[in-house]
Amino acid sequence: MRRREMIVGSGTVAAIALSGYTGAATDADDDRPSLPSDLESVLELVPGESALDANYRHVVYSRVDDAGSAPLYLGGHEVIGELDIDADSIAEMLVVVTDDETRLSVVAGEFDAPDVGDDADLDGWTVGEVDDEPVAAAEGALVIATGDDGDEIVDAALEAADDEDTETILADPETAGTTFDRLESKSYVTFVPDVSEVRHNEFDGDVVEAFGMGLESAPMARDDDSDTLENDYVLHLDPDAGTDVDDEWIVDRVESIGRGEILESSIDRSDDVVYVQTVVEQPPERDREAAPDARVRARSNADEGVVTFEHAGGEPIETDSLEVWHDGELADDQLADEHATFTEGDTFELETGPLADVGLRWFDEEADVYYYYDTTVVGTESFDGQYDPDEETVEFTYTGDLEADSDLVELVHRSDDDGSYELDRGAIDVDGPLTDGETITVEDVTLGDRVSLELSVPANPNRGQRSLSYVRVRPPRMHLSRREGTVVARYWGDIDRDADEFRVLVEDEPADVQFSDVTDTLSEHDRVELGEMDHGTHVAVEWLEPDDPVVVTERVLRPYARIDMDYDDSEGTVTADYEEGEEIDADDLELRIADEPAAVQPADEYETFAPGDDLTVEADPFATVELVWEGGDDTEYGLGRVTVGRRAFDAEYDPDADEVEIVYTGEQSADPSNLTVSQRGGGSSIDDEDLFAQEYDSLTDGDSIVLEDVEIDDRISVMLVQEGENYSSRSSIFRFTPEPRWAFSVEDRGSEDGDGDEDGLVAVYHERTTRDADNFEILVDGEPADVQPSDRHDTLTAEDEIELGEFDAGTELSFRWLVPDEPREVRNHVVVPDAEFEVDYDADDDEITVEHAGGDGIDAADLAVIVEPLSPEPTDWDGDGTVSEGDSTTVDVDDLDSRRDRDPAAVGILFRDHHLTHVRIDD
Repeated sequence: MRRREMIVGSGTVAAIALSGYTGAATDADDDRPSLPSDLESVLELVPGESALDANYRHVVYSRVDDAGSAPLYLGGHEVIGELDIDADSIAEMLVVVTDDETRLSVVAGEFDAPDVGDDADLDGWTVGEVDDEPVAAAEGALVIATGDDGDEIVDAALEAADDEDTETILADPETAGTTFDRLESKSYVTFVPDVSEVRHNEFDGDVVEAFGMGLESAPMARDDDSDTLENDYVLHLDPDAGTDVDDEWIVDRVESIGRGEILESSIDRSDDVVYVQTVVEQPPERDREAAPDARVRARSNADEGVVTFEHAGGEPIETDSLEVWHDGELADDQLADEHATFTEGDTFELETGPLADVGLRWFDEEADVYYYYDTTVVGTESFDGQYDPDEETVEFTYTGDLEADSDLVELVHRSDDDGSYELDRGAIDVDGPLTDGETITVEDVTLGDRVSLELSVPANPNRGQRSLSYVRVRPPRMHLSRREGTVVARYWGDIDRDADEFRVLVEDEPADVQFSDVTDTLSEHDRVELGEMDHGTHVAVEWLEPDDPVVVTERVLRPYARIDMDYDDSEGTVTADYEEGEEIDADDLELRIADEPAAVQPADEYETFAPGDDLTVEADPFATVELVWEGGDDTEYGLGRVTVGRRAFDAEYDPDADEVEIVYTGEQSADPSNLTVSQRGGGSSIDDEDLFAQEYDSLTDGDSIVLEDVEIDDRISVMLVQEGENYSSRSSIFRFTPEPRWAFSVEDRGSEDGDGDEDGLVAVYHERTTRDADNFEILVDGEPADVQPSDRHDTLTAEDEIELGEFDAGTELSFRWLVPDEPREVRNHVVVPDAEFEVDYDADDDEITVEHAGGDGIDAADLAVIVEPLSPEPTDWDGDGTVSEGDSTTVDVDDLDSRRDRDPAAVGILFRDHHLTHVRIDD
């Protein structure tokens, strides 16, 4: 008897969470919600919507338990790789996607501060570009911006983190605070601030305005210790329509967007906010290795209305474990009707009609694992979409030979009305069936709109769904940057355009250098140098094709300055040291302490502030000191910032007493009145209590507090709270977890380091807290390693190293913490092969070719490819045997489960589901 299971992965949240897209104070004068320190610290780096002048389409937060659980589709991996950040050291990832396709990624964990460039040093941060993407980095934190105005996005993120007057996502959008406060304990949170911005088959946009989903584990992860998951949801209802929504409607909608069948549920209503707690049956796990090693291809023929599955090679498959899915249901015809086993050369034909969503799934009910051999959407080749800019219409023409049921197609039009986005979804305006030559016309389509034809049927289990056809209308994209005085415009448009379609303005007047002076045609990623310009200059680029020219990008040029803000704890002073950059008029600079002008200003000592100059000011512990450039058009840029004494704490865990002692280590006396302590987890719960102020009027070196009933996975933080007339700001200045979750990273130093010694793999201890070396054990493929931490060290302090030697690819290293009665694995590392890959994207054929470009040979069964941000799951390497230099595999982008309003951006190559390498498409 074949189990009929709940359809998962077909809903709005699943579509967002699995397609690579990834909020939280109330109003500025309200208290912020109480969130755990790690999540809140990440959210503090996300500016409010108004700061970016954009609408947030969705936000995805993921807590990473180990390198293997890091969702590859959240992006940022190439920058992480370029900066040599060990994937094992990443603890959290968050991605925000806006309505204009801008992406802001935040990565947090236990890693050293990478130096990302030559821009500015802000409170231990460096700011620059990595692979042309603006990046900010500090110890344990990384911010990456993708899209136009990336520099401004990074600046806004840093300002949000440190400026109490700047609203973060905790306050803007206003629904974010309640959502994250309710879902803060979940490992994976998806937040949609505006339902009209995304696909929402399950929601009537007039009823649900915003929603969030908190999962116990990431969408593609699985909890092997339980058959159920506890997932929670927050729905923000329209005040007028929400009163008519009953509990049955809510449960039905939540079940349709969630993961698995709901076994238990509870609903809590508070005004227009609905909080739903559920216990769901854990959906099956994708397991390529469990399925027979075979290649099966699905080929659709819309003109004949059939899909043909062909066994193209590999092991035979018992057909009683194969399921043919058709439009969200098990097909009437199954392979088992014709074959006992499906072997090489066998075929199976399914009649589908001219429009259908079809997949072949292997499923092991006892093990609760599955694998899709192939999927296809019938009818994607049967529509041609064209945009007429003069008439402002999109016309889809049906070109299929067979008549198609028009009820199977729905029209989706997402429109941009002066920055207010609306989404209309409904039946197509066709009487009777679709026939060859039938046209579907959509009117009032303007710049920024996206129009698509979608199947109106449920998706198949564990899969997303893609459009039959779509047309996206958007203005060309430009990015302005300035390096060493020269302004460069980079063209991001996806079609070639005549250079004279654009006009460059400097201070609202035509610039001396225009695009047409340099080139005739602009192609994607072309760079045009516009000449040297002084900082403070306003530059804009206009697109002249519309009747009313459109400004596609503009900015006030900021000065290039690398300024180190260094706090001297022994003297109680902060020195702003101008290390590198250009001369800046001192009258345009202001040094601020706690947002007030400092007693000492650059203009007091200098006419111009230039490299080699410095300025020293006295500052009390926990005050924020910032050097700000004040430009024209009310423009401000922070050139350097430091929070005084934020590293002045240490902690020690006593496992026998279940206690943690937090010690103040600063040399300057400090006012503890602005400090609070939080403890979250299974032990005692402490919510922002002023424990230091209860014990001390003034903190001196060695003063401490003791927390009792601490469990090993509790999260402890010391927060700096700053309040004013119209603001409240909380930032983490010290974090500690008794369990050393991110204690080690593993580096491959190669066979020699130049001194003749073979280093191979080296484990590096990264915790700021000193621990006994014999508290740890290293296993190699389940057996004790030849070298243990206690063989090299008595105690482990930050950056201590342990040379482990060389290991074959596929070897698994496990780092265990022996303090608990049951030792815990705190780090897992799989040795990956040393191989290079090249990626080529053919946009005309919509195909990506991945080629082995040298290095170790790898078994094809161990390789997979994931295309960001389109792939919901890896695509296996096509073929068998050993993959060596020159061998390649091809991924049909059009066959991926995806929102095809985005182009592929990067390709990740996986070795046994572990990250091997990452290649950008535009490289």
